[in-house]
Amino acid sequence: MPQLIWTTLSSLSDLSAEDKKYLFQFSNNPFTSFEFLSALELTGCVGGQSGWLPYHQLLTIDGKPEGLLICYKKHNSYGEYVFDWAWAEAYHKHNIPYYPKLLIAIPFTPVPVPKWLSSNEITEEAAVTALLEREADNASGLHYLYPENTQLLWRNENWINRHGQQFHWLNQHPYHGQPFVDFEDFLQSMTARKRKSIKKERAYIQQKRLNCEWRTGDDISDEELNAFYQFYHLTYFKRGHQGYLNKTFFETIFRTMPQAIRLLVCYQDSDIVAAALYFVSNDTLYGRYWGSNHQHELLHFEACYYQGIEFCITNKLKRFNPGTQGEHKISRGFKPTLTMSYHHLYLEPFQEAIARFCREEKLYNLEYMENCAERLPFKSFDN
Repeated sequence: MPQLIWTTLSSLSDLSAEDKKYLFQFSNNPFTSFEFLSALELTGCVGGQSGWLPYHQLLTIDGKPEGLLICYKKHNSYGEYVFDWAWAEAYHKHNIPYYPKLLIAIPFTPVPVPKWLSSNEITEEAAVTALLEREADNASGLHYLYPENTQLLWRNENWINRHGQQFHWLNQHPYHGQPFVDFEDFLQSMTARKRKSIKKERAYIQQKRLNCEWRTGDDISDEELNAFYQFYHLTYFKRGHQGYLNKTFFETIFRTMPQAIRLLVCYQDSDIVAAALYFVSNDTLYGRYWGSNHQHELLHFEACYYQGIEFCITNKLKRFNPGTQGEHKISRGFKPTLTMSYHHLYLEPFQEAIARFCREEKLYNLEYMENCAERLPFKSFDN
């Protein structure tokens, strides 16, 4: 009978070079690559006092590595984008610790991707459930954020299924379903009023002599890196706190995974006035961080939406995920898209109360997404 052994890794550097090569061949996304996850560890963005302690689960069968589950032990709820602060407060009101909790997620990255790297017949759900059964004495609960597939519901009664939403752009014409030919083809699929509005916004960029230039990781100059990092923090300062990622992290990923990186640098004459960081997979563009000197309000729409849409059309990508929140994306053709998370609290009264909350939240989320879909700017092609 095969011998299955689970081992907790406090760092990805604990993997041998051979095991690392084997396991990460099953990653098809920049955020689950060894380069991205190890950069978080090596630069101190996770570990230490960050609240994100690596707790990766390595499965070996008869001594051979067969799967890796990306996991963290959390001592706060920062950087998750599925908010459970109210749950933590309920625990604390009863003098029960909510932290640590276990979190299967990519730090600071609300992107739907698999977190189970394996070619084995053991499914992601089975790997996560196995962790749930082992950790009852070590955490308040287990949480899985942003699974890739929202069509397959985990039906195990242990899991609370929570719904959320993002706004994604799809490279698919609403009439014939084929990819858009160019940006003008995309505009022609919209109502005249919306089309005119976008053209006006883009004309403003030209009038102000603003020029947007794409860079891969190994094309980014020191001046552009420094400007981007300053703008990155300015965006967070505007919200009243500091960015989670340090400059060394960005320097590291620009060097180690350059082809998965796209930095859009916005110039006015010779001055850098804004920058937007993207990641790219084989079929999806991900918008992650944006910042500017706040001199040009409409530049945000150009750098974070229109340039990304054009990039997807030119490079024949299927999807553009620009990140969380933002109803202003709807009028620019970004469709409400369901996101999910799974939760289990080991204390049954809290499990039951949170399950009720999530059931009610689902109804609101469904209504909200339907209302958003009605506001999409595309023409009717019924006739």
